[in-house]
Amino acid sequence: MTNRKKTSRPFRPLPLVTAHTPTGEEAQAGFTGEDIQGMLTNPIYAGLGPYPALIDDELYVAAAARLIREQGAEQFLVNLLAVLREAFGSPFDQGPEAEQRHAE
Repeated sequence: MTNRKKTSRPFRPLPLVTAHTPTGEEAQAGFTGEDIQGMLTNPIYAGLGPYPALIDDELYVAAAARLIREQGAEQFLVNLLAVLREAFGSPFDQGPEAEQRHAE
């Protein structure tokens, strides 16, 4: 299930999320490929909202541009939405469907 509102225009399904931002406990257990992808995708590391910058904007943009070249813009944007929803929460990120998405 996607988090987009229904429209009258048909869309092709979005790619699956392939990124995750690890919590402190998860990071202590070691990083997965999804964790590293989430960190590279997540603009919060460059400073966003109440979060201080941990990396320079130039480094974030270079890493994001490389991911876009390697994976395509659509996959990068799906992952970007996912990591931002993990960080800030989302009204769509509730209930059994959300739990199932996070378990996958």
